[in-house]
Amino acid sequence: MEAPSLIEEIRFGYGPRAGTSLSPGGLEPERLLAQLTAPDDSAAVWSRPPLAVRFALQEQYKAEKMAADLLTGKQGKTAKAVKPPKVPEIATSAEMTKTPQMNAGADMAKTAEMAMTPDMHKGSPLMPRADDPSLTLGQRLKQMQFGDVESYIGRPAVTAVAFVERLVNMWSNRISISNASNNVGNFLQSFRDDAIRPNIAGRYADMLKAALWHPAMQVYLTQTDSIGPDSVVGKAKGKGLNENLAREFLELHSMGHGYTQTDVTEFAKLLSGMINDTNGARVVPRRAEPGKKKILGVTYGEGMNEINRLVENVAHRQETADAVAFFMARHFIADVPPPDLVQALSATYLKNDTELVPVYRTLLQHPSASDTNLQKVRAPHEYAVATLRLMGLNGLEQNMTGFPKDSLHVPAAMARMGQPPYRALRPDGWPEVADGWMTPPMMAARVDWAIDIARATGDRVEPAAMVDFALGDMATPLLQHAVAGAEQRWEGLAVLIASPEFSRR
Repeated sequence: MEAPSLIEEIRFGYGPRAGTSLSPGGLEPERLLAQLTAPDDSAAVWSRPPLAVRFALQEQYKAEKMAADLLTGKQGKTAKAVKPPKVPEIATSAEMTKTPQMNAGADMAKTAEMAMTPDMHKGSPLMPRADDPSLTLGQRLKQMQFGDVESYIGRPAVTAVAFVERLVNMWSNRISISNASNNVGNFLQSFRDDAIRPNIAGRYADMLKAALWHPAMQVYLTQTDSIGPDSVVGKAKGKGLNENLAREFLELHSMGHGYTQTDVTEFAKLLSGMINDTNGARVVPRRAEPGKKKILGVTYGEGMNEINRLVENVAHRQETADAVAFFMARHFIADVPPPDLVQALSATYLKNDTELVPVYRTLLQHPSASDTNLQKVRAPHEYAVATLRLMGLNGLEQNMTGFPKDSLHVPAAMARMGQPPYRALRPDGWPEVADGWMTPPMMAARVDWAIDIARATGDRVEPAAMVDFALGDMATPLLQHAVAGAEQRWEGLAVLIASPEFSRR
């Protein structure tokens, strides 16, 4: 595979990685698109347990917990004495779910730091795996979640196909789930790996179906609580609909506008009874609302095929094409993207049966894609990963002088910048515009990260050369002068990493 150019790595990846070469010149669309089918040598190292393994571990844990609870009742012991350890979420502060996203910072960092203590850093790929038989089930689930976070950070930090990882993260934010509410932590990484990743070079309609049917999405938006009021179970137990998934699918995952509350309610009826568990994805007739449902002017019956038919129809609507086009252009090009680019992306999307590769090609061929005026601010995850790539790190390094207990603690640093891993506070995911990341505490956290990483690694680099490698001609004379004038190497590196230029893509 041909090496990417600097602008390709910055705008469509996570920045250049130390020890790798770059192709001269600007953007070549087909070179970037070739990454979609190129082998990723890092994938095997950072791969995570599949959905079946996660289901099995969780079911075993539930069975163990139930047995312990029964034993507790028979023997009269306290639950604390015999109950298996509670499976923790990646961060569990109740206050975090109440903190406005724009004010995220210190509280998130504290809980992330507690969740990622160094003594637990013994797994994936440098530590014992979640299937280690010496661990209890609770420890294995905890270890699996820690490994998921490490993969979220480490895989894009080392990959040679950074465009692929950017697409996985972009679509995972477009069709977003979070561990900030409901206990979906055991399935978050599976959602990315099983619903999003296999479809980034396919049809958006298929990605929507995979996301809709994934158990993490159903738990996150409480679809598991939705029962048709006129179904057998609904009548027997007095249960009713939950409209969360139906509403967010139409508002956030697809159309954005052009539907009514009646459409949402009828769609919720169609979705009632859907489930995905150890027995697979299906609709349970006893829980499904019987009868016909009219949604967006189309009549649907019952069952899995009818749900998928609706998804297909919605994916092909003009509103969905426009929403997908705007989201993609805003993510890669500018907070206010060029209208002609959005129109071109939308037209390509509809012309090609929601196939995404032609849409990517249209994006990459637009003049704004090769413009070296970097208009987007890197989100904390992108910023942290860009730093790791620049220094040739993967996030799991130990003996890092200046960091707490000599460990990088990247999740805690990300949390202080406002983006604790897997903890978006709203169903619309993380901010896609600069204002979401520009509060004073968040910016101060970036400076702290730059100083810490520079102190730990700056003695091994030549700062002026790092400016050229990281930014090339996109570095301003002022930045070059400031880095060259630093008294110590680490100070020059800190100036580079903390600079506005390095925070942009």
